[in-house]
Formats: sequence, C-alpha cells, structure tokens
Amino acid sequence: MNILLIDSTFKKIEFAYNKNGNFVILDVLNSEKNADGLIYEIKKAFDSHGFSLNDVDYIGLSNGPGSFTGVRIGSAIAKGICFAGRAKLVELVSLDILANKYKEVTEGMVLMPLIFSYSKSKDFYTAEYRLSERVTKRISDYRVISLSELKKDRIYLINEKTETQFSEGYTVKDLSDISGAESMYELTMRAINENRIADYVSSEPFYMKTITG
Repeated sequence: MNILLIDSTFKKIEFAYNKNGNFVILDVLNSEKNADGLIYEIKKAFDSHGFSLNDVDYIGLSNGPGSFTGVRIGSAIAKGICFAGRAKLVELVSLDILANKYKEVTEGMVLMPLIFSYSKSKDFYTAEYRLSERVTKRISDYRVISLSELKKDRIYLINEKTETQFSEGYTVKDLSDISGAESMYELTMRAINENRIADYVSSEPFYMKTITG
C-alpha cells in the first residue's frame, strides 16, 4: 500500500511517502519556500527516487484548520493527484494530527492542541483529547477559544512558534520540531481500516469558521 501524506496547514510544510509501512520519503520545505512550490517539491522527490504519482494508493491530507492559503493549496494538489491517477483521498483534521503527535502524557490527562488563527482577535482552533492505551481520542467538538479561556489543568500543544505569551503555570508543549508524518500515517491507516474515504470531487477544506476581528 502506497500512501502520500501532505500537510501544508502550518508554516512548516511537509510531505512524506510510505510504501508498505516504510517511509521512503520524509521532506520538509525550508523556511524560504511556501505552499505554492509544494507540488514541484513532491514531484522532484518522486522523480529522484524513481517513483510515480500514479502509483499512489491513498493520500492522507491535512485538510485544516490552519493557514487558509496552505489548506487550499494542499487540497488542490491532493485532488489533482486523485483525478490524474488512482489515489483515494483521506481527509485528516490538523488538530487530530497535532494531538496524535504527543505520546508522553500520563494516561487520562486532557490534551488541547492549539492552532493559532492569526486573526486580530488572537483566537485558537482547538478540541480536547485523551490518550488511552497509546491511542489518542477526541472527547469534545472542534471549536474556537481565546487565550483567556485556557485552563491550567490541561496540556496545550502547539505546532509552530508564536508570539503568544502563555501565563505562568500553564503546560505548553512545542511540537514543531517533531515530524507529523508518523501521526498522519497512523490516522490515515485508521481511516482506511474504517472505510472513511472522502470523495475528492466534493472535498472542501475544513476551515471550521472564518474568524473575524
């Protein structure tokens, strides 16, 4: 089974290719490049390894929320590869990916990934998760919260450095130096096994909502 993983929802844009359970490509765009060049980098990586995009069976796509531009570009690339070849699309929520990256928490503790909205209101996209027997499970709806709504009895996860100042006593884990490929692969395989395959024709980015202010 050949799975292409794409995440352009954050400042750190990455993609990976897994063949039969083994990662054969793990790539992160350098900070000077943006999502506009993502398809070029994917094609270049495939060509250098002698792989073909037509051999991709599934695409695990981080479909938002996150950077509006990045989410749109990632969606367009995934849909284009599905249209041109035989790949099936698996939509992944970026909050699920971020929560699933963290495996060190004590059983039963609540995890809350925070994806900064970059709006004037300085809100975050989030949801609550628990880790049980090494499996991360979402226990709340996806929602938008402000900095003032954070509580000290949570572990907050971020995926990129921000200028946000968290008050003393809050547990904040920066996971930006950890690749999301393993997390995406786990979630993609889970979705495949549960037959949660998206229709790439009607697929739309998961913006959650447009934050104003």
